Amino acid sequence: MKTFLLIGGIIKEVEMMNLEVKQDEWGPEKILSVYDPKTGMKGFTIVDNTALGPGKGGIRMVPDVTVGEVFGLARAMTWKNALAELPFGGAKSGVIWDGKKDKEALIRAFARAVKPLIPDYYIAGPDMNTTEKEMAAIADELGTNKASTGKPSEMGGLPHELGST
Repeated sequence: MKTFLLIGGIIKEVEMMNLEVKQDEWGPEKILSVYDPKTGMKGFTIVDNTALGPGKGGIRMVPDVTVGEVFGLARAMTWKNALAELPFGGAKSGVIWDGKKDKEALIRAFARAVKPLIPDYYIAGPDMNTTEKEMAAIADELGTNKASTGKPSEMGGLPHELGST
């Protein structure tokens, strides 16, 4: 399993134990754990499988999100996208957010941290406590609409409830 950790702006491959994740023939392909000391942002992205295309999945922002939970959701996205015959694999992200820190600053820091994966390996979407506002911030921060789905219609997006996956 390829596991990566962002350290001082540099992604390093590392071995991480006890991640609540068991690799099998489907994945996960990548686990990226990120931290931004300026904002206090802590998060991770799991790219489960990219056999059909880049991993597609939402960003969950809650105080108790775990790697194991996000892995399960990434695996579900692998199968959901495959069964819907979409040209995407499965992925998912989690950002630890207590509801007090500046949400936009955290999501922008997260976008910068996972930029090496976007859009070739990962495309973000809305999930718990993330909306089209956060998807717009990601696209704006990275300078490409390909970074996320579920953006506002002014950015050419479809509202999440109308089918952004």
